[in-house]
Parts: sequence; structure tokens; C-alpha cells
Amino acid sequence: MKFILASDIHANLPALEAFFHYLEKENLSSLPVYFLGDYVNLGPYPEETVELLRKFDGKIYLCGNHDRYMNSEYALEHNPYFSSTDGVRHSHWTRTQLSPESLKWLEALPARHQFDAGGWHIDMVHGRHNSDEETLRAADLETDKNIIYICGHTHFTRNETAGKARILNPGSLGKPLDSDSRASFGIVTIEENSPENPGPVTFDIIRIPYDIDRTVAALEQRNVPWRNGMMTSLRTAVYTDD
Repeated sequence: MKFILASDIHANLPALEAFFHYLEKENLSSLPVYFLGDYVNLGPYPEETVELLRKFDGKIYLCGNHDRYMNSEYALEHNPYFSSTDGVRHSHWTRTQLSPESLKWLEALPARHQFDAGGWHIDMVHGRHNSDEETLRAADLETDKNIIYICGHTHFTRNETAGKARILNPGSLGKPLDSDSRASFGIVTIEENSPENPGPVTFDIIRIPYDIDRTVAALEQRNVPWRNGMMTSLRTAVYTDD
């Protein structure tokens, strides 16, 4: 089995468009795509991004913390990512850009998805189990079982072996923070086998360029609150909230 992992688009339409173009160009469009959450916030194109995703036949769309904030007034005001006044203004701005249909779509997203393949149990979340604002820790997982744990959220790639288990993270499609500004996603390949003898797992990280200048220009043109830090992060792939 082969499938694609994409996460943390963050309202970056040019990055998402580049991703779909790459899949088509490389004849990967037939592969199932699992999206791990955070489609909105921290970018200038929330409605356009969700609208494009809604048209795409993704295998699963998980809910990320930033998606959850859109449907909770309390979360908009009280979360660890928007403690500053400008950050809260930005999150409110994002919600004003979303159509009722897009808000309803975000609200319906599941927090977790599981299935079996090639003798492995696949367990997908945005952050970690029972929290979309933290990441998976090997110490909290069932590492004595053949499980592939998959997460997003950190904007860093991850390919870790923990006992019998694996932990995979494709990085961020729309806002990488690993000093490489190219969009990041992953391809998982699992050789077919039995639960008693699970097949080998390959995890390939793909980096693709996209039109960063277009995203930065849209932040300015749309007068997006809290945009200076976003513009710097997009160009440098280093976190800043200035």
C-alpha cells in the first residue's frame, strides 16, 4: 500500500496548488491523500484553501487545533498560539473570511483516523491523542505493538522507530519551520504482509517549491492582522511571532 500525508497548510493557497500540481505531474494523483489538519490561520487565503480542499477527494481530513478554533469563541480567545492581541485579531479575521459552508466543514472534521495495512495498525492524529496542541511522545505510545503513529502539528518532519512502532510526520505543506521554505509532504509505502510479520515501511519526504512571493503579497494586500511574523516565517522557514 502507498499513500500520501499532508499537513499544516495554514491558508497558504499557492502551496496547496503546487502540491496538487506536483501530484498530477508525477502521476501520483491516484494515491490516497490523508490530510492531518490545520488548514486555516497563519495565512492569507483561508476561504480559498478550504474551498479547494472541499473539492478534492481526500481519503481523510483530520481536524487540527487551528481548525477547531474557528468554531469556538472561547478557543479563539484562550489558546496558547494567540495570546497576543494581534494574534487574537488574526484568528478572528480568519473566521470572518470563511463561508458558512467552510465553517460547517471544519466543524465536522474528525480528530483521529485508524485502519490496518500490511500487518500494521495505522493511527493518525493532528497533534497527539487527546490533545491537538501537543505532539506525540514515544513514552506515551504502545511501542510493543506494530503500530504506525502519524501526526502533524510541529511543522517538522519526523521518521522515528520506537520499539516495534513507527512515528511519522510529513512536516508542513504551507508553513515549514525547519529552515527549508519549500512545501513538505510525505509518501508512505507499506509492503503487504501479515500481522505476525508486518511488511517493511518506507517514508519519503518530498519538498517542492511554490510561489512564496504571491503568499507574502496577499498578506500585505489583504491587510492580514499579525502578518509581519508570518511573512518572515514563510521566507525563512523559522518560527517568529513578531
